[in-house]
Amino acid sequence: MGAMQNAFNAVGCILLMGLAGAAVYLAGWVRDEHLSLLSDLVIKVALPGMIISNILGQYTPETLLENLPALAASFVSVVLTMLLSLPVGKLLKLPPKRLGVFVVTFSFSNSVFIGVPVSRALFGEEVIPYTLLYYIANTTLFWGAGFPLMRKWGGVAAGKRRLPPVPLIVILVCAGLVFLRFSPPQFFMDACGYLGNLVTPLSLLFTGAVMARMVRARTFRWEKGYLAATVGRFIVCPALLLLCALPFDIAELTRNVLLVQAGMPAMTQTALVAASTGSDEEYAAGGTALTTLLSLAMIPLYMLLIETVL
Repeated sequence: MGAMQNAFNAVGCILLMGLAGAAVYLAGWVRDEHLSLLSDLVIKVALPGMIISNILGQYTPETLLENLPALAASFVSVVLTMLLSLPVGKLLKLPPKRLGVFVVTFSFSNSVFIGVPVSRALFGEEVIPYTLLYYIANTTLFWGAGFPLMRKWGGVAAGKRRLPPVPLIVILVCAGLVFLRFSPPQFFMDACGYLGNLVTPLSLLFTGAVMARMVRARTFRWEKGYLAATVGRFIVCPALLLLCALPFDIAELTRNVLLVQAGMPAMTQTALVAASTGSDEEYAAGGTALTTLLSLAMIPLYMLLIETVL
């Protein structure tokens, strides 16, 4: 039962760090205007450092090519989840301002703020490159398909074309450097490693603070569509990932990491994106909070599935 012990340890660790984030928010040490700074530190500083440290430190051209099937399975599973969520949302007769939020909550996982800490705790530091495979698919499709759908149904006209997220750019640059067999100096890699170590604590402090803000704002209210979105997030998406992995020759550890990534809660930034697109921000915040809390119960169940069935 070593895997289950790791799962409960991971949940306990995540819960404590999340509670620390909630405590500093409720104490007033971190205010609403500071949350964007925490998010930017993770996305634009710590995560790029972790990506550079892991990809340039662990990958060769051969191992990158070996992981293409896992990347393909991740892309296909997210696309299929989106395609399934659309008719479900329309069957529920959700209003347009909630339909895009429902699709995004159903289809896209929190692969950074929860996914990376969970994968590290469950499987160890060596699986970070595999979590990045799911991150590429999840993030690319979120901004390429999920965001436009929210904007379309939210009623906000298209604005300036967005640049790709910083971590995605860093992944692509690092992949190119790997194929060029470029080796950075050791001091640079050490610095990136130290920055990468900030991802887990900052991510969970941020998540805890966001959850505390939702509690204070009383956005926890059961709404139509939450049950279906929860089933999609924790059952449909991981199941489709497993199905999509079958035709590919994917290593067992890689598949298990992708399964856990697919079953993470809704993306933390869903509410922020909902507000910017004219969608229902409170509906998005409630769905994010609900799936984040439920994920603490689902993590041990995923590990039980991995240990006893897969």
